[in-house]
Amino acid sequence: MSALFLKLSPYLAAAVLIFGGGWYAGGLQPKAALARLQAANWQTKAEEEEIVVKAVQGQLEKAQTVAANNAQTVEKLNAENAQIAADRNGTLTRVRRLEQLLVLAARPTPSGNAVPQAGSGQGTPGTGDPSGIAPIEGLLVAAAGECEQTANQLNALIAEVVPQL
Repeated sequence: MSALFLKLSPYLAAAVLIFGGGWYAGGLQPKAALARLQAANWQTKAEEEEIVVKAVQGQLEKAQTVAANNAQTVEKLNAENAQIAADRNGTLTRVRRLEQLLVLAARPTPSGNAVPQAGSGQGTPGTGDPSGIAPIEGLLVAAAGECEQTANQLNALIAEVVPQL
């Protein structure tokens, strides 16, 4: 058997070399394919991450723009609310002052005469006049005229009484 082994050993060595080389070379091909797939996978992941980062940055910019617009809107609404409150407070002050003047004008004079009506020709409120600013302005003008007449009458009365004292 050793003689046979010696005769066949070069063929056997060549077969082992061919088979081993082919097996090694065949094993390299899947390894190379795997390396190419891994590289392509890493490249795809990097591109996906870049796309996601750009999308998130775009959304962040939009959110910042919306937040800035909301802040401006809130500031504008606060300014409008402050103006409305100031207008309301001014109107309430004028209405209270008008109420005071009307109460003073409605009191009878010391001589017992009723308060004279202003000659503005205005009808009583609610008798066909449209509700709104115009009737109120007319009432304010009439009340102011009555107050002025009452003040003139008071000054004349004081002028008569003072010399008698």
